[in-house]
Amino acid sequence: MPERIARAEALSRIAAEGGRPGCLMCAIRDRQVGPVHAIHEDAELLVMLPRYVTRWGQIMVLPKAHVVAFSDVAPDRWARVNALAHRAARVVERTRRPWRVYVASTGSGAELTQSSMHLHVHVVPLHDPADKPSSIFSWQDGVLVGTDAEWAALRRDYVEAWGAVGG
Repeated sequence: MPERIARAEALSRIAAEGGRPGCLMCAIRDRQVGPVHAIHEDAELLVMLPRYVTRWGQIMVLPKAHVVAFSDVAPDRWARVNALAHRAARVVERTRRPWRVYVASTGSGAELTQSSMHLHVHVVPLHDPADKPSSIFSWQDGVLVGTDAEWAALRRDYVEAWGAVGG
């Protein structure tokens, strides 16, 4: 079972893994910050498991190009991001059986975990009907981290489901 660690511990671990990159999302894309648990990757997009999450099983869809505003992204490219987010949500539904799945586009410069203005999409499984976006995206109560074996098992399940749900 994933372990919950305090926000301060998570921030310390992230800083130790790669310092404070100019863009955390670009550093993840370039494999400069910790291991990347990719579910799908092509020339334009990376679909992966973020390693510090408030809900176990969360997926992130990341455009590889550094984009910070919707005006920086052609509509057909953003439609592809959303198509992969939809596919990721179907993977989460198939494997985790959540009560609901949230899909949210983020990118802000608030703190290290949001040090990237780089647009990206989170696909978050919800198991508690009382969950609210303010709690899902806040690290106030800490975050979940998995062991290598837990990440490998989750990734394996998601990769298998990725193929099964199709595009």
